Amino acid sequence: MAVDTDLAMEIFDDERENGGELSGVSCKKTFDEPSHFEITEIDILTEAAAKRLKKPVGRYITLEAQQPLYEYSPYFGAQCAAAARALSRVCEGRGAVLFFGLGNRRITPDSVGALAADRVFATRHIKRLSQELDTDELGELSVISAGVLAQTGIESEELASAVCRQLAPSQVIVCDALACSEPSHMGRTIQLCSTGISPGSGVDNARAELSEKTLGVPAAAIGVPTVSRIMSGDSRFEGLLVTPKPVDKLVLRAAELIAAAVNLYLHPTLTADEINSLIM
Repeated sequence: MAVDTDLAMEIFDDERENGGELSGVSCKKTFDEPSHFEITEIDILTEAAAKRLKKPVGRYITLEAQQPLYEYSPYFGAQCAAAARALSRVCEGRGAVLFFGLGNRRITPDSVGALAADRVFATRHIKRLSQELDTDELGELSVISAGVLAQTGIESEELASAVCRQLAPSQVIVCDALACSEPSHMGRTIQLCSTGISPGSGVDNARAELSEKTLGVPAAAIGVPTVSRIMSGDSRFEGLLVTPKPVDKLVLRAAELIAAAVNLYLHPTLTADEINSLIM
């Protein structure tokens, strides 16, 4: 079993290499020409397969770029659109949506969720308060990012549950930094899933999960791996995590891409430029 990873793709590949074909799991790989993303879609269909892979039953989509996300890419706009299409395959519909950005913005590799929340176009207040405006083309979206347990004394799941009880969204989208076991996947992959997330699980710091089971509404998740554990066998490096040198550029670019994907998914009649002009 692949260790220290949030990526279903890595776990699946490791299990298949060690144990042959997996029953109760389907895997499809395609290449999206406009975005130059290699797309891996894994559906875990049975509880037996979920137990073996240690991932809940559901859909996991990985978008893998040919170059690091922090480098300039002429395909960036198409990548945002591809990520928006992938969101549509892991979400339960648009309706009223809560976007929850996880992580600690003071720790660069952990700041993806918080930075993405800064760029997501919140519209719930506009649709409810602006009686003179035509808001039919806007989805209803609330956004929250409140730091981590060490800063607030509140579990992210407790906060998300309280907000869900108050706002009654039809869908939650959770965003967080992820961990991977293969260093080449750092900063080059985006994982989306229909099963929510257990923050910190890839780095042995699992917190209470944010999922339909805990929140009472469907919960999708999206994230980018920013760290990987050194697996050298040398005891001096035990527990040491590595991250790309330009991690500051990575988290900013990843947050921009994720936010653009969420905005395009929830406001499909608007262009990225139109949405950006409206964000405060």
